[in-house]
Amino acid sequence: MSRRRNPHFATTLARLGAAWPRLGMIVGASALLVFFVSRLRPSATEDLYSNGIYPVLARGLAWCSSWFPFSLSEWSFLLAALFVCLAPLQGWRRRRREGGTGGAAFRSAAWHAIGAGGFVWAAFILLWGLNYNRPPPLELFDLQEPPSKEARRALVERIGQRLDMLREHLHEDEEGVVALPLDFAEVDAHLRSLQREVLRENGFAAIDAGRGKRFLISPLLHRIGVSGIYGPFTGEANVAFPAAPGMLPFTLAHERAHLCGFAWEEAASYVALLTLWRSTIPEVRYSGWLELWMQMRAPNRGRSDGVKRDLRAISNFVRDRIGREARPARSIYNAYLKAHGVKGGVRSYNRVAELATRYLVEHGLPGDPLTPRNRTLLFTPPPRTQSTTDEEERHSKSAR
Repeated sequence: MSRRRNPHFATTLARLGAAWPRLGMIVGASALLVFFVSRLRPSATEDLYSNGIYPVLARGLAWCSSWFPFSLSEWSFLLAALFVCLAPLQGWRRRRREGGTGGAAFRSAAWHAIGAGGFVWAAFILLWGLNYNRPPPLELFDLQEPPSKEARRALVERIGQRLDMLREHLHEDEEGVVALPLDFAEVDAHLRSLQREVLRENGFAAIDAGRGKRFLISPLLHRIGVSGIYGPFTGEANVAFPAAPGMLPFTLAHERAHLCGFAWEEAASYVALLTLWRSTIPEVRYSGWLELWMQMRAPNRGRSDGVKRDLRAISNFVRDRIGREARPARSIYNAYLKAHGVKGGVRSYNRVAELATRYLVEHGLPGDPLTPRNRTLLFTPPPRTQSTTDEEERHSKSAR
């Protein structure tokens, strides 16, 4: 006995099939309008979205995705790509079944592609993308005064000394490269707690839900020169595994800063540095100072042998894994950042050095005496023991 189809149901499906591309275009155009309007009022975006709507959405996404032991971001990216790529095929086939010409089928395919892209774009803007329209990092973190050349030169010297001092007591592998015997889940929980303290003390919304994940396609990320990715559709901070020597804490803290709504790369790196410097774990603090040293592009002359080995190991790690895909991937990401208002595109990564030096010149290194004109730190320095003081004095004398 054949099953009779409901004509009203079939008519409804046909209407929906014809209407959703137009709806996607309307939704996408609305999202585009909201994006450009929010760019005109960064302070309103900061108050209404980044510290209002977004934290609620991000906590919900992060809480849901935390129930899964693996990353959902990869699957969300794949589904979004399939949706955008298969929608034109559906439009083409639908119009051809209706007896349309090749030109009509092509136009239908184009409208379906635009409609699908509109839905994906709108979801991205709602769930995370508007964070690109927060005030610029210098204004956001109130870092207005650039340091003088003399102050910056002295700061570089002190950072080098701190790096050498921390490195001296860290574990090494058989090749003399820093080894971080840290459990991934424990480091993630530790950084989540520290970042919550840093952000709340400074009036920013903190997303303390969710957990860091390892990307299943980490080898591909290494080939395109990417160490981590934030998943805006799932609220996940993802790390390419294994991480470069000594860099796991920084990479995880950087992606967690993206989760907290800091979309600009230098802003996410700056929040990551403040988070790592607060830690009581030497390996975690070392990761932050090592990243800053590389971004400052200071000469390695005078650094300890251990630090030099680590820097060479990081360079070799990247060189051995990066592929030909890295250059076009970098160009695409550069265009993406510029399209979302990030000045300089991928060069924004390097601007964290400027943010960090402005902060450190004004406030001093963690544990240093505070400047007379500003007696508020973003973190509480760890208690200074006699052994710590002796170590710093020894390194200071050797540097002189």
